[in-house]
Amino acid sequence: MERERFSNDQVDQVLGQLLSGLAVFHAVVCSWLIEVDRGQRFLADGSPDLVQWLSARFGLRHSTAGLLVRVARRLQDLPVLRERFAAGDLSLDQVDAISKMATADTEEGLIEECLGLSNAALDRAARRANPPTTQDEREMWERRCLFIQHSLDGLEGRLTAHLPGSDLHIVESAIRAGAGRVPPNPETGLFDPYPARMADGLVELAATSGDGSPGPIPVTIHADLEALTETSMTGGVAEFEAGPVIANETARRLACDALVECTVYDHARTLGVGRRTRLIPGWLRRLLWHRDGGCQFPGCEHVDWVHAHHRRHWADGGLTDMDNLILLCSYHHRFLHEHGWTIEDGPDGKPVFRRPDGQIYPPPRPALDPRLRELVRTT
Repeated sequence: MERERFSNDQVDQVLGQLLSGLAVFHAVVCSWLIEVDRGQRFLADGSPDLVQWLSARFGLRHSTAGLLVRVARRLQDLPVLRERFAAGDLSLDQVDAISKMATADTEEGLIEECLGLSNAALDRAARRANPPTTQDEREMWERRCLFIQHSLDGLEGRLTAHLPGSDLHIVESAIRAGAGRVPPNPETGLFDPYPARMADGLVELAATSGDGSPGPIPVTIHADLEALTETSMTGGVAEFEAGPVIANETARRLACDALVECTVYDHARTLGVGRRTRLIPGWLRRLLWHRDGGCQFPGCEHVDWVHAHHRRHWADGGLTDMDNLILLCSYHHRFLHEHGWTIEDGPDGKPVFRRPDGQIYPPPRPALDPRLRELVRTT
């Protein structure tokens, strides 16, 4: 096949068919894995479980094998999702996230709701749908550890830590704040690589403790009202800003600390500051972070150095309100201002990006060619 002869549209079409076919192949693999699981055939090969057998027998990473097995087991109780997967409408990654949230009663509506979401948004929704319990948090806390290993000459060494997600987020926030205060290298006039500045931030965190140190680093938690008030400790969800979902009781513990800013939600609509100012106040930026969680350009996973963009420009009468704001990384923010891209509301209220020629991006996934679907099913 002479690929250089293909136009861009033809390349997109071929890739769309191939990747839809890959989804069908994954669906078929999952259906066969269930048969292997039921018959416990892996025991004959000396493997204690299906994941290990799949990894050893077919050369898959444990993570890949584990993903396939987990999805296969969830799909047994989700006939609609299983059918859409087998039709090539959804990728393995999408099915993985949706299957964590769906039940037989909710799967059909949930699939339609999730189709326009990025994988980052899907994963976040899945985390919120399965928040850790207090017992989960306790078990993670019991596994906490920190190792310090010096080199033989004692001139350098390494730290290795294993922490609960809530504790790790607090430590990371403090280190990142210290890294942000590191000035340019005086010898080069340039900033050192960010990992090096993170190391400096860790040292600063340890070295400036005491009465002469700067104030503690604020940590923001977003919590549904029920997460802090329901005695059952199962209602609502609490999560760190740009961080993990935490058990409700953990949120209550952290909310006792005056150094923690806890934003509580009771389903009231957040507006903003309207036309009073173009600049976005800190409280509104934090709420925007909680809603978007990073750059909203399709496929982008940037969570650092993101900008709040007015969808309708301030100069054109746009409001500094939640409905008119969206997070974009600096690279994709430029697309909206200098490269002629636009954003509009889709029928479900989600942002829709358009190229300068007016075409929606990403374009709708093409339907899988029936001949290819049949080929996959009979392979």
